[in-house]
Amino acid sequence: MNEWLKFGFIFFGILSVLGASELIRKRLKKPPESTRQFIHICVGIVVSICPFIFKVNYQLITLSLLFIVINTYLISANKVSSMNNITRVSYGTIYFPLSVLLLASFFWDKPISYFLSILVLTFADPAAAAVGKRSNKSFYPWKDKKSINGSLAMFSITFIIILFGTDIMANFFGAAFYLSLPIIICLSLFTAFCATLSELISYRGSDNLTIPLITFFSYEIFLINYTHGNLIHLFLWTVLSIIIFNYAYKKNSISLNGAIGGFLIGIMIFGSGGWLWIFPLVFFFTTSSILSHIRGKSRSKRDIMQILANGGVPTFFALFYFFFPSTITLLGYLGSLSAATADTWATEIGFFSKSKPKLVFSSRAVEKGSSGAISILGTLGSAMGSFCIAIIAAFLFDFNHLIIPLTLAGIIGAFFDSMLGRFIQAKYRCNICQCITEEKIHCNKSTELASGLNWMDNNFVNFLNTIVGAIIIININFFYG
Repeated sequence: MNEWLKFGFIFFGILSVLGASELIRKRLKKPPESTRQFIHICVGIVVSICPFIFKVNYQLITLSLLFIVINTYLISANKVSSMNNITRVSYGTIYFPLSVLLLASFFWDKPISYFLSILVLTFADPAAAAVGKRSNKSFYPWKDKKSINGSLAMFSITFIIILFGTDIMANFFGAAFYLSLPIIICLSLFTAFCATLSELISYRGSDNLTIPLITFFSYEIFLINYTHGNLIHLFLWTVLSIIIFNYAYKKNSISLNGAIGGFLIGIMIFGSGGWLWIFPLVFFFTTSSILSHIRGKSRSKRDIMQILANGGVPTFFALFYFFFPSTITLLGYLGSLSAATADTWATEIGFFSKSKPKLVFSSRAVEKGSSGAISILGTLGSAMGSFCIAIIAAFLFDFNHLIIPLTLAGIIGAFFDSMLGRFIQAKYRCNICQCITEEKIHCNKSTELASGLNWMDNNFVNFLNTIVGAIIIININFFYG
Protein backbone atom coordinates (compact mmCIF):
# COMPACT_ATOMS: atom_id res chain seq x y z
CA MET A 1 0.00 0.00 0.00
CA ASN A 2 1.22 3.52 -0.78
CA GLU A 3 2.81 5.16 2.28
CA TRP A 4 0.66 8.29 2.05
CA LEU A 5 -2.47 6.19 1.63
CA LYS A 6 -1.61 4.50 4.93
CA PHE A 7 -1.12 7.95 6.38
CA GLY A 8 -4.60 8.96 5.20
CA PHE A 9 -6.19 5.92 6.83
CA ILE A 10 -4.47 6.61 10.15
CA PHE A 11 -5.18 10.35 10.09
CA PHE A 12 -8.89 9.99 9.37
CA GLY A 13 -9.07 7.00 11.69
CA ILE A 14 -7.86 9.15 14.58
CA LEU A 15 -10.32 11.90 13.63
CA SER A 16 -13.09 9.27 13.58
CA VAL A 17 -12.14 8.14 17.09
CA LEU A 18 -12.28 11.76 18.29
CA GLY A 19 -15.66 12.32 16.69
CA ALA A 20 -17.14 9.05 17.96
CA SER A 21 -15.85 9.70 21.48
CA GLU A 22 -17.40 13.16 21.55
CA LEU A 23 -20.70 11.79 20.28
CA ILE A 24 -20.76 8.95 22.83
CA ARG A 25 -19.82 11.31 25.63
CA LYS A 26 -22.74 13.61 24.83
CA ARG A 27 -25.27 10.79 24.27
CA LEU A 28 -24.34 8.81 27.39
CA LYS A 29 -23.42 11.90 29.42
CA LYS A 30 -20.05 10.46 30.35
CA PRO A 31 -17.44 12.60 32.14
CA PRO A 32 -14.77 14.03 29.84
CA GLU A 33 -12.00 12.24 31.71
CA SER A 34 -13.25 8.78 30.75
CA THR A 35 -13.42 9.48 27.01
CA ARG A 36 -10.12 11.37 27.12
CA GLN A 37 -8.35 8.27 28.46
CA PHE A 38 -10.03 6.12 25.79
CA ILE A 39 -8.74 8.46 23.06
CA HIS A 40 -5.30 8.51 24.70
CA ILE A 41 -5.04 4.71 24.60
CA CYS A 42 -6.42 4.30 21.06
CA VAL A 43 -4.16 6.96 19.58
CA GLY A 44 -1.17 5.72 21.58
CA ILE A 45 -1.51 2.19 20.23
CA VAL A 46 -1.73 3.39 16.63
CA VAL A 47 1.16 5.83 16.95
CA SER A 48 3.40 3.29 18.72
CA ILE A 49 3.37 0.87 15.76
CA CYS A 50 4.02 3.50 13.09
CA PRO A 51 7.74 2.61 12.78
CA PHE A 52 6.62 -0.87 11.74
CA ILE A 53 4.05 0.50 9.26
CA PHE A 54 6.01 3.24 7.50
CA LYS A 55 9.41 2.85 5.85
CA VAL A 56 10.45 6.45 6.56
CA ASN A 57 9.47 8.99 9.19
CA TYR A 58 7.90 11.63 6.92
CA GLN A 59 4.36 10.44 7.49
CA LEU A 60 4.64 10.26 11.27
CA ILE A 61 6.31 13.68 11.40
CA THR A 62 3.49 15.12 9.28
CA LEU A 63 0.88 13.43 11.47
CA SER A 64 2.48 14.88 14.62
CA LEU A 65 2.66 18.40 13.20
CA LEU A 66 -0.98 18.26 12.07
CA PHE A 67 -2.24 17.22 15.49
CA ILE A 68 -0.08 19.78 17.28
CA VAL A 69 -1.83 22.45 15.22
CA ILE A 70 -5.29 20.83 15.51
CA ASN A 71 -5.08 20.25 19.26
CA THR A 72 -3.73 23.75 19.88
CA TYR A 73 -6.77 25.15 18.07
CA LEU A 74 -9.18 22.84 19.93
CA ILE A 75 -7.79 23.90 23.30
CA SER A 76 -7.79 27.61 22.48
CA ALA A 77 -11.33 27.38 21.08
CA ASN A 78 -12.50 25.09 23.93
CA LYS A 79 -13.69 22.48 21.45
CA VAL A 80 -14.07 18.68 21.80
CA SER A 81 -14.81 18.27 25.48
CA SER A 82 -13.95 14.58 25.36
CA MET A 83 -10.31 15.59 24.90
CA ASN A 84 -9.80 18.82 26.77
CA ASN A 85 -12.58 19.54 29.25
CA ILE A 86 -11.19 17.97 32.41
CA THR A 87 -11.06 19.18 36.00
CA ARG A 88 -7.65 20.87 35.59
CA VAL A 89 -5.92 22.87 32.89
CA SER A 90 -3.92 20.50 30.70
CA TYR A 91 -1.93 20.76 27.49
CA GLY A 92 -1.37 17.03 27.29
CA THR A 93 -3.01 16.76 23.86
CA ILE A 94 -0.29 19.09 22.52
CA TYR A 95 2.58 17.48 24.42
CA PHE A 96 1.66 14.00 23.16
CA PRO A 97 2.19 14.69 19.42
CA LEU A 98 5.19 16.87 20.32
CA SER A 99 6.90 13.91 22.02
CA VAL A 100 6.10 11.72 19.00
CA LEU A 101 7.50 14.42 16.69
CA LEU A 102 10.81 14.58 18.58
CA LEU A 103 11.27 10.82 18.77
CA ALA A 104 10.26 10.24 15.16
CA SER A 105 12.47 13.07 13.87
CA PHE A 106 15.70 12.10 15.62
CA PHE A 107 15.42 8.43 16.56
CA TRP A 108 13.57 6.73 13.73
CA ASP A 109 16.41 4.20 13.55
CA LYS A 110 15.53 2.94 17.06
CA PRO A 111 12.02 1.50 16.52
CA ILE A 112 12.02 -0.80 19.56
CA SER A 113 12.96 1.97 22.01
CA TYR A 114 10.40 4.27 20.37
CA PHE A 115 7.68 1.59 20.48
CA LEU A 116 8.20 0.80 24.17
CA SER A 117 8.39 4.50 25.14
CA ILE A 118 5.04 5.28 23.53
CA LEU A 119 3.49 2.13 25.04
CA VAL A 120 4.55 3.29 28.51
CA LEU A 121 2.81 6.62 27.92
CA THR A 122 -0.21 4.84 26.44
CA PHE A 123 -0.86 2.41 29.30
CA ALA A 124 1.21 3.28 32.39
CA ASP A 125 0.24 6.95 32.55
CA PRO A 126 -3.57 6.34 32.44
CA ALA A 127 -3.13 3.55 35.00
CA ALA A 128 -1.35 5.95 37.35
CA ALA A 129 -4.15 8.51 36.92
CA ALA A 130 -6.91 5.93 37.46
CA VAL A 131 -5.34 4.41 40.57
CA GLY A 132 -4.27 7.77 41.95
CA LYS A 133 -7.81 9.12 41.69
CA ARG A 134 -9.05 6.36 44.02
CA SER A 135 -6.32 6.96 46.58
CA ASN A 136 -7.14 8.87 49.76
CA LYS A 137 -3.53 9.82 50.45
CA SER A 138 -2.02 12.40 48.14
CA PHE A 139 0.90 14.84 48.06
CA TYR A 140 2.27 17.60 45.85
CA PRO A 141 5.80 16.92 44.63
CA TRP A 142 5.35 20.00 42.45
CA LYS A 143 2.04 21.57 41.37
CA ASP A 144 -0.09 18.57 40.37
CA LYS A 145 -1.53 16.24 43.00
CA LYS A 146 0.05 12.77 43.07
CA SER A 147 -0.33 9.65 45.18
CA ILE A 148 1.90 6.78 46.27
CA ASN A 149 -0.55 4.24 44.84
CA GLY A 150 -0.66 6.03 41.50
CA SER A 151 3.15 6.11 41.34
CA LEU A 152 3.31 2.39 42.20
CA ALA A 153 0.86 1.69 39.37
CA MET A 154 3.00 3.77 37.00
CA PHE A 155 6.14 1.91 38.06
CA SER A 156 4.55 -1.54 37.86
CA ILE A 157 2.98 -1.13 34.41
CA THR A 158 6.17 0.43 33.02
CA PHE A 159 8.23 -2.43 34.47
CA ILE A 160 5.96 -5.02 32.83
CA ILE A 161 5.96 -3.25 29.45
CA ILE A 162 9.77 -2.95 29.38
CA LEU A 163 10.35 -6.47 30.72
CA PHE A 164 8.13 -8.36 28.28
CA GLY A 165 8.40 -5.84 25.45
CA THR A 166 12.19 -6.00 25.36
CA ASP A 167 12.26 -9.79 25.31
CA ILE A 168 9.53 -10.13 22.68
CA MET A 169 10.97 -7.46 20.40
CA ALA A 170 14.54 -8.77 20.75
CA ASN A 171 13.42 -12.23 19.66
CA PHE A 172 11.15 -10.92 16.91
CA PHE A 173 13.82 -8.73 15.31
CA GLY A 174 16.74 -11.02 16.07
CA ALA A 175 18.76 -8.64 18.26
CA ALA A 176 22.50 -8.58 17.60
CA PHE A 177 23.34 -9.17 21.28
CA TYR A 178 21.86 -11.40 23.97
CA LEU A 179 20.28 -9.95 27.10
CA SER A 180 20.10 -12.29 30.05
CA LEU A 181 17.04 -12.27 32.31
CA PRO A 182 18.84 -10.46 35.19
CA ILE A 183 19.95 -7.71 32.80
CA ILE A 184 16.44 -7.32 31.36
CA ILE A 185 15.04 -7.10 34.91
CA CYS A 186 17.60 -4.43 35.84
CA LEU A 187 16.83 -2.58 32.59
CA SER A 188 13.11 -2.65 33.42
CA LEU A 189 13.66 -1.48 36.99
CA PHE A 190 15.93 1.38 35.92
CA THR A 191 13.62 2.57 33.13
CA ALA A 192 10.48 2.25 35.26
CA PHE A 193 12.12 4.21 38.09
CA CYS A 194 13.12 7.10 35.80
CA ALA A 195 9.73 7.11 34.01
CA THR A 196 7.86 7.18 37.33
CA LEU A 197 9.94 10.11 38.57
CA SER A 198 9.22 12.02 35.35
CA GLU A 199 5.48 11.48 35.92
CA LEU A 200 5.76 12.71 39.51
CA ILE A 201 6.98 16.17 38.49
CA SER A 202 4.52 16.68 35.64
CA TYR A 203 2.43 19.82 35.39
CA ARG A 204 -0.60 20.50 33.20
CA GLY A 205 -0.13 17.40 31.10
CA SER A 206 3.63 17.76 30.62
CA ASP A 207 3.97 14.05 31.45
CA ASN A 208 2.76 13.36 27.89
CA LEU A 209 6.09 14.85 26.84
CA THR A 210 8.44 13.85 29.65
CA ILE A 211 7.33 10.23 30.10
CA PRO A 212 8.12 9.02 26.56
CA LEU A 213 11.34 11.09 26.37
CA ILE A 214 12.69 10.02 29.77
CA THR A 215 11.62 6.42 29.11
CA PHE A 216 13.39 6.45 25.75
CA PHE A 217 16.60 8.04 27.02
CA SER A 218 16.88 5.96 30.20
CA TYR A 219 16.22 2.78 28.19
CA GLU A 220 18.88 3.65 25.62
CA ILE A 221 21.35 4.84 28.26
CA PHE A 222 21.10 1.56 30.16
CA LEU A 223 21.48 -0.59 27.05
CA ILE A 224 24.42 1.33 25.59
CA ASN A 225 26.24 1.49 28.92
CA TYR A 226 25.67 -2.27 29.21
CA THR A 227 27.11 -2.99 25.77
CA HIS A 228 30.12 -0.74 26.54
CA GLY A 229 30.77 -2.45 29.85
CA ASN A 230 29.94 0.64 31.93
CA LEU A 231 26.87 -0.67 33.73
CA ILE A 232 28.56 -0.87 37.14
CA HIS A 233 29.52 2.82 36.84
CA LEU A 234 25.94 3.77 35.97
CA PHE A 235 24.71 1.80 38.98
CA LEU A 236 27.24 3.48 41.29
CA TRP A 237 26.27 6.95 40.07
CA THR A 238 22.56 6.16 40.49
CA VAL A 239 23.09 5.18 44.13
CA LEU A 240 25.44 8.13 44.77
CA SER A 241 23.01 10.54 43.12
CA ILE A 242 20.14 9.33 45.30
CA ILE A 243 22.28 9.90 48.39
CA ILE A 244 23.36 13.39 47.25
CA PHE A 245 19.88 14.67 46.45
CA ASN A 246 18.32 13.05 49.49
CA TYR A 247 20.91 14.83 51.66
CA ALA A 248 20.32 18.14 49.84
CA TYR A 249 16.56 17.75 50.29
CA LYS A 250 16.87 17.04 54.01
CA LYS A 251 19.15 20.08 54.38
CA ASN A 252 16.44 22.22 52.72
CA SER A 253 18.76 23.37 49.96
CA ILE A 254 16.47 21.84 47.34
CA SER A 255 12.76 21.07 47.11
CA LEU A 256 11.34 17.59 46.44
CA ASN A 257 10.60 18.38 42.79
CA GLY A 258 14.03 19.99 42.48
CA ALA A 259 15.68 16.85 43.86
CA ILE A 260 13.78 14.64 41.41
CA GLY A 261 14.62 16.93 38.50
CA GLY A 262 18.27 17.11 39.54
CA PHE A 263 18.46 13.34 39.83
CA LEU A 264 17.04 12.83 36.32
CA ILE A 265 19.37 15.46 34.85
CA GLY A 266 22.32 13.75 36.54
CA ILE A 267 21.27 10.34 35.18
CA MET A 268 20.95 11.71 31.64
CA ILE A 269 24.35 13.44 31.77
CA PHE A 270 26.24 10.64 33.50
CA GLY A 271 24.66 8.02 31.26
CA SER A 272 25.73 10.06 28.24
CA GLY A 273 29.32 10.86 29.21
CA GLY A 274 30.26 9.06 32.42
CA TRP A 275 32.44 10.47 35.18
CA LEU A 276 34.22 12.98 32.96
CA TRP A 277 30.98 14.70 31.99
CA ILE A 278 29.30 14.60 35.38
CA PHE A 279 32.21 16.15 37.31
CA PRO A 280 31.74 19.74 36.00
CA LEU A 281 28.02 19.53 36.84
CA VAL A 282 28.74 18.20 40.35
CA PHE A 283 31.27 21.02 40.82
CA PHE A 284 28.67 23.62 39.79
CA PHE A 285 25.92 22.20 42.01
CA THR A 286 28.19 21.63 45.03
CA THR A 287 29.96 24.99 44.97
CA SER A 288 26.69 26.85 44.37
CA SER A 289 25.13 25.14 47.38
CA ILE A 290 28.19 25.86 49.54
CA LEU A 291 28.22 29.54 48.56
CA SER A 292 24.50 29.81 49.28
CA HIS A 293 25.04 28.19 52.67
CA ILE A 294 27.94 30.53 53.52
CA ARG A 295 25.85 33.48 52.43
CA GLY A 296 23.06 32.19 54.68
CA LYS A 297 20.37 33.46 52.34
CA SER A 298 16.74 33.03 53.31
CA ARG A 299 15.54 32.59 49.76
CA SER A 300 13.34 29.57 49.00
CA LYS A 301 15.10 26.29 48.24
CA ARG A 302 15.84 25.45 44.61
CA ASP A 303 12.88 23.97 42.75
CA ILE A 304 12.56 22.09 39.46
CA MET A 305 12.36 25.27 37.38
CA GLN A 306 15.62 26.59 38.81
CA ILE A 307 17.25 23.21 38.23
CA LEU A 308 16.05 23.14 34.62
CA ALA A 309 17.05 26.77 34.05
CA ASN A 310 20.68 25.95 34.82
CA GLY A 311 20.81 22.28 33.88
CA GLY A 312 18.45 21.98 30.92
CA VAL A 313 20.88 23.18 28.24
CA PRO A 314 23.82 21.08 29.52
CA THR A 315 21.52 18.04 29.51
CA PHE A 316 20.51 18.74 25.92
CA PHE A 317 24.14 18.87 24.80
CA ALA A 318 25.01 15.71 26.77
CA LEU A 319 22.18 13.71 25.20
CA PHE A 320 22.98 15.09 21.76
CA TYR A 321 26.59 14.01 22.22
CA PHE A 322 25.43 10.57 23.37
CA PHE A 323 23.63 9.90 20.08
CA PHE A 324 25.54 12.23 17.74
CA PRO A 325 29.04 12.69 19.20
CA SER A 326 31.05 15.74 18.16
CA THR A 327 33.41 18.28 19.71
CA ILE A 328 30.79 21.02 19.20
CA THR A 329 28.33 19.34 21.57
CA LEU A 330 31.03 18.89 24.21
CA LEU A 331 31.94 22.57 23.93
CA GLY A 332 28.27 23.54 24.15
CA TYR A 333 27.98 21.50 27.34
CA LEU A 334 31.02 23.13 28.93
CA GLY A 335 30.08 26.63 27.72
CA SER A 336 26.59 26.40 29.20
CA LEU A 337 27.97 25.21 32.55
CA SER A 338 30.59 27.96 32.49
CA ALA A 339 27.85 30.58 32.08
CA ALA A 340 25.67 29.01 34.78
CA THR A 341 28.59 28.90 37.22
CA ALA A 342 29.66 32.46 36.39
CA ASP A 343 26.17 33.83 36.97
CA THR A 344 25.62 31.93 40.21
CA TRP A 345 29.02 32.83 41.66
CA ALA A 346 28.51 36.47 40.67
CA THR A 347 25.31 36.59 42.71
CA GLU A 348 26.56 34.67 45.72
CA ILE A 349 30.02 36.26 45.99
CA GLY A 350 28.74 39.72 45.06
CA PHE A 351 26.53 39.55 48.16
CA PHE A 352 29.63 40.06 50.31
CA SER A 353 30.47 43.38 48.66
CA LYS A 354 30.57 46.25 51.15
CA SER A 355 29.00 48.65 48.67
CA LYS A 356 25.68 48.34 46.90
CA PRO A 357 25.70 47.03 43.30
CA LYS A 358 24.83 49.32 40.41
CA LEU A 359 22.51 48.71 37.49
CA VAL A 360 24.15 47.77 34.19
CA PHE A 361 25.08 50.90 32.16
CA SER A 362 24.06 53.10 35.08
CA SER A 363 25.50 54.69 38.18
CA ARG A 364 22.30 54.02 40.12
CA ALA A 365 22.91 51.93 43.24
CA VAL A 366 20.29 49.32 44.13
CA GLU A 367 19.78 46.66 46.78
CA LYS A 368 21.89 43.51 46.67
CA GLY A 369 20.27 40.73 44.66
CA SER A 370 18.41 43.11 42.34
CA SER A 371 18.15 41.85 38.76
CA GLY A 372 20.36 43.73 36.33
CA ALA A 373 22.79 44.93 39.00
CA ILE A 374 26.53 44.24 39.06
CA SER A 375 29.41 44.93 41.43
CA ILE A 376 33.18 44.68 41.22
CA LEU A 377 33.27 41.78 43.67
CA GLY A 378 30.41 40.03 41.85
CA THR A 379 32.18 40.43 38.52
CA LEU A 380 35.33 38.92 40.00
CA GLY A 381 33.22 36.06 41.32
CA SER A 382 31.79 35.56 37.84
CA ALA A 383 35.28 35.34 36.35
CA MET A 384 36.41 32.94 39.07
CA GLY A 385 33.44 30.62 38.50
CA SER A 386 33.87 30.36 34.74
CA PHE A 387 37.66 30.05 35.13
CA CYS A 388 37.20 27.06 37.43
CA ILE A 389 35.02 25.32 34.84
CA ALA A 390 37.65 26.11 32.20
CA ILE A 391 40.41 24.59 34.35
CA ILE A 392 38.29 21.47 34.92
CA ALA A 393 37.68 21.21 31.17
CA ALA A 394 41.40 21.53 30.48
CA PHE A 395 42.19 18.78 32.97
CA LEU A 396 39.43 16.35 31.94
CA PHE A 397 39.30 16.91 28.18
CA ASP A 398 42.76 18.32 27.41
CA PHE A 399 41.26 21.69 26.43
CA ASN A 400 44.24 23.77 27.58
CA HIS A 401 43.86 26.08 24.58
CA LEU A 402 40.27 26.85 25.59
CA ILE A 403 40.85 28.05 29.15
CA ILE A 404 40.54 31.73 28.25
CA PRO A 405 37.69 31.26 25.69
CA LEU A 406 35.65 29.19 28.17
CA THR A 407 36.23 31.77 30.86
CA LEU A 408 35.12 34.56 28.52
CA ALA A 409 32.05 32.55 27.47
CA GLY A 410 30.94 32.33 31.09
CA ILE A 411 31.59 36.01 31.81
CA ILE A 412 29.75 37.13 28.66
CA GLY A 413 26.82 34.85 29.47
CA ALA A 414 26.57 36.23 33.00
CA PHE A 415 26.76 39.82 31.73
CA PHE A 416 24.03 39.04 29.18
CA ASP A 417 21.98 37.72 32.11
CA SER A 418 22.42 41.06 33.89
CA MET A 419 21.35 43.05 30.83
CA LEU A 420 18.21 40.95 30.46
CA GLY A 421 17.61 41.35 34.18
CA ARG A 422 17.65 45.11 33.93
CA PHE A 423 15.86 45.80 30.65
CA ILE A 424 13.59 42.83 29.85
CA GLN A 425 12.99 40.67 32.92
CA ALA A 426 9.57 41.09 34.50
CA LYS A 427 9.37 43.17 37.67
CA TYR A 428 6.21 43.59 39.69
CA ARG A 429 4.84 46.14 42.14
CA CYS A 430 3.24 44.96 45.35
CA ASN A 431 -0.01 46.83 46.03
CA ILE A 432 0.39 46.24 49.78
CA CYS A 433 3.94 47.38 50.56
CA GLN A 434 4.54 49.18 47.21
CA CYS A 435 7.94 47.51 46.76
CA ILE A 436 9.28 46.24 43.42
CA THR A 437 9.73 42.48 43.33
CA GLU A 438 10.34 39.64 40.86
CA GLU A 439 7.53 37.60 42.40
CA LYS A 440 3.94 37.47 41.13
CA ILE A 441 2.75 36.97 44.70
CA HIS A 442 3.92 39.31 47.48
CA CYS A 443 2.42 39.96 50.90
CA ASN A 444 0.07 37.07 50.04
CA LYS A 445 -1.47 39.15 47.25
CA SER A 446 -1.10 39.22 43.47
CA THR A 447 1.28 41.88 42.19
CA GLU A 448 1.06 44.13 39.13
CA LEU A 449 3.54 44.14 36.25
CA ALA A 450 5.70 47.25 36.63
CA SER A 451 8.21 46.70 33.82
CA GLY A 452 9.60 44.06 31.50
CA LEU A 453 7.89 41.11 29.82
CA ASN A 454 5.49 39.09 31.92
CA TRP A 455 6.85 35.72 30.78
CA MET A 456 10.53 36.69 31.19
CA ASP A 457 11.15 35.58 34.77
CA ASN A 458 14.49 34.91 36.45
CA ASN A 459 14.48 31.23 35.50
CA PHE A 460 14.03 32.03 31.83
CA VAL A 461 16.82 34.61 32.01
CA ASN A 462 19.14 31.99 33.55
CA PHE A 463 18.14 29.55 30.81
CA LEU A 464 19.07 32.08 28.13
CA ASN A 465 22.33 32.75 29.96
CA THR A 466 23.39 29.10 29.51
CA ILE A 467 22.45 29.20 25.82
CA VAL A 468 24.59 32.30 25.30
CA GLY A 469 27.55 30.67 27.06
CA ALA A 470 27.28 27.65 24.75
CA ILE A 471 26.94 29.80 21.61
CA ILE A 472 29.94 31.96 22.54
CA ILE A 473 32.38 29.08 23.02
CA ILE A 474 31.14 27.22 19.92
CA ASN A 475 31.66 30.33 17.78
CA ILE A 476 35.05 31.10 19.29
CA ASN A 477 36.17 27.55 18.54
CA PHE A 478 34.74 27.77 15.01
CA PHE A 479 36.58 30.97 14.10
CA TYR A 480 39.80 30.52 16.06
CA GLY A 481 39.97 26.80 16.82
